[in-house]
Amino acid sequence: MAISKTSVAVLASTSGAAGSTKASPGATGSAIDCRAYYGGELGYSITNGASAPGVAGTLLFQASPDGTTWYDYYAVAGDTTASSVNTGSIILDRGVMYVRAIGYGNTTNSVTFAANLQAVTAL
Repeated sequence: MAISKTSVAVLASTSGAAGSTKASPGATGSAIDCRAYYGGELGYSITNGASAPGVAGTLLFQASPDGTTWYDYYAVAGDTTASSVNTGSIILDRGVMYVRAIGYGNTTNSVTFAANLQAVTAL
């Protein structure tokens, strides 16, 4: 039996300015309502420019029970190598009601953050 899936942008490719913090992230994705999905997989990329950051950027996935109050779900970090691309994927639990991604923490130079949900829509 085939599983039905759909692609959902969690954080469109966004340049996160140097010096951003968790409280004031350089990149913030929209709240994605996951109540109609049966979990899925979050894919991400953190891309450095030709001039590397002094401190690696952090991409933080957050979960919420109401789309307003956010709790840290899973964090990944890039590196400090010029022009590098760090990618990976994380399983999104079925119990997550809302998800978003924020990018922050890089210093010296901007970093590009992106995230996508491969959502399971039918079993």
